[in-house]
Amino acid sequence: MATSTRTDNQAVMTAGTRPEKQLTGVLRSRLSDAVRGRALLPTWFVIVLGSAPPASGTEQWLDTATQVLLHRLTYDVTDQVAALGSKPSDADGHHRQWYEQLIKDLRRW
Repeated sequence: MATSTRTDNQAVMTAGTRPEKQLTGVLRSRLSDAVRGRALLPTWFVIVLGSAPPASGTEQWLDTATQVLLHRLTYDVTDQVAALGSKPSDADGHHRQWYEQLIKDLRRW
């Protein structure tokens, strides 16, 4: 039964993955353009990631920054200081898990 359910939902899961990958690519490209053009980045961004990528680890920085942007869009985070907004409740498992992972990833920067 579990295999059948997984198979039945595969098309739905795949349909959701494609737009996420496309959006991630667009966000990454726009961020790269902004950094390359030395655009002023929002306060919440600079607080957690700095105003430019480091000389080493640039790809990891860009990956983390892109995930933060995607998180803000996904959960409609509008806080001007806190990059990830407020901590999600335990009841919201996926959001909480992503939030916790981003907190860990941001510690590098």
